[in-house]
Amino acid sequence: MSDFYHGLFRSHTGADGRTHLMRHEAGPARIPCPTTGRPLRVATIDANTAAICPACASHGQGGFVSFDGDLRMAYACPECRQLVWVEGA
Repeated sequence: MSDFYHGLFRSHTGADGRTHLMRHEAGPARIPCPTTGRPLRVATIDANTAAICPACASHGQGGFVSFDGDLRMAYACPECRQLVWVEGA
């Protein structure tokens, strides 16, 4: 399932029987921008975080990614298996 998130996260089944996303230890330092394809440097990764997916509205234990020099963030959803991009503040 790590292919869904550019190798930033790996999945595992939690004690609750649901999919949880953990940081992939060998994840890349950069991933492509979804609109331009240019490489974005990963600044922070927060994994196994309770959140509601902005794309499918499901509640899950996904992960957030922020980037150097880019105000957007991305949410890795364990339910719809997408890396959902959201505008930053």
